[in-house]
Amino acid sequence: MSTTEDSKSQHAVVTVVIPTFNRGDGLKVVLAALSEQTEQRLHVIVVDNSSTDHTPDVLKALVEQAWGDRLQHIVREPNGPASARNTGLNAAKTEFVLFLDSDVELASDWVELALEKMDNEPLIAAVGGQIIYNYDRSRVNAYGGDLGRFGLAWDIAEGAQRSETRCASRRIWINCSAMLARKNVVLNIGGFDEQFFYGYEDSDIGWKLNLAGFHVWVFPDLNAYHHVDSEALPTHPEIVFHYCKNRLRSVLKNASPQSLCYMMAGYLAYTVLDVAIRRPRLAKLKALGWNARFLAETLMLRKQIQSLRKATDSSIFQIGERRWLPPTPLRGLRRRQIDGVVADKKCDIASHKPDDRV
Repeated sequence: MSTTEDSKSQHAVVTVVIPTFNRGDGLKVVLAALSEQTEQRLHVIVVDNSSTDHTPDVLKALVEQAWGDRLQHIVREPNGPASARNTGLNAAKTEFVLFLDSDVELASDWVELALEKMDNEPLIAAVGGQIIYNYDRSRVNAYGGDLGRFGLAWDIAEGAQRSETRCASRRIWINCSAMLARKNVVLNIGGFDEQFFYGYEDSDIGWKLNLAGFHVWVFPDLNAYHHVDSEALPTHPEIVFHYCKNRLRSVLKNASPQSLCYMMAGYLAYTVLDVAIRRPRLAKLKALGWNARFLAETLMLRKQIQSLRKATDSSIFQIGERRWLPPTPLRGLRRRQIDGVVADKKCDIASHKPDDRV
C-alpha cells in the first residue's frame, strides 16, 4: 500500500458502513463511486451477512488493487441490515458515519457536501438528500421520509421529478440507504433496533433522533442513485410480516406517554381493517403475536428511549405533512412509482442559512 493510501486510512474523517448480502457486482459500482469522491478521507467497512456469491473475492481484489487497509470486510451471521449497521457503527473510529446500501451509488461530491451541511450545526444529527432511481435519473425514489400518526412510514416525493431547486427540509426520518450521521449521537440513542430484520429501521432511528432533541435534514444537492429494478414487484408475505412487526414495535417504544393511547387505538383499528380486506392476513397476525411475545423487551427499550426525550411527539409530527396515511397506497407492491406523489414547493437554496435550519 502506498504512503498516500496509508495516510488516508489513518486520518479518515468518515467511516462508510455498507451492509450487504450477495451483491458482489453491486459493490464494485458502489466502491467505484466512493473512490471518486472529492472527500477521500474515508474508511469503508463492508458488513457481510455471510454472502454465498463472489462478494469475498470482489472485496479481496479491491483491497489489493485500490483500497488497502481503508477497506475492511467483516463477515457475520445473517441478521439483516439494521444489525449489520450496528456492527459497522461500533467498529467506526470517526466522528461521522455514512450508512450506505450496497446498491446505492453516490454523486462524486456527496460526502464533501454532506460534511459541509453538518459543520457547526450540532443539532443536526443526520443528513441525506435525493435518492434517485438509477434506471431513470429524472425521478426520485425518496427525499426523506414521513410518519403517520399510528406509525405508518413512507418515502417523501416517491416517483416525483428530480429537482435541484427542491427545498432543503427538516424531516422526521431519512432513508438509511445514504445517510451521514454523527456516530456518538446514534450510539447514545441506542443505535438501530436489531430485532428489525427488514423495514422500518430508517423511520425508527429518525423518530428516536428527533425525540432526543436532534434534527435530521435533506438537501437537494446530495444526490444518490439507487440501483433497483424498474418494475416494483409484489411484497412477499415475509416482508409484510417484518413491516407490520417493526411498525408496531416502533410505536410501542417511541410514542410519548401522551400520544401512546390514541396511536395504539388507531394502529389496532387500522390493523383490523387491513387484515379484513387485504392479504396476506397470516403475516399480519403473526406480527401481532410477535409483539405480544416480545412485549417485556420492548417496554424495557421504551423506558430507555423515553428517558432521552427532549421533544414532544406533537412537535415531531408537525415536521411532516401531518397525514395519518400515505398519500398513495402501496397496493401490495414494494414501492410506489407514481409521478408527483408529493409536490414539493420550489425554493432558492441559496436563501437557506444555517440559522434557518436549526
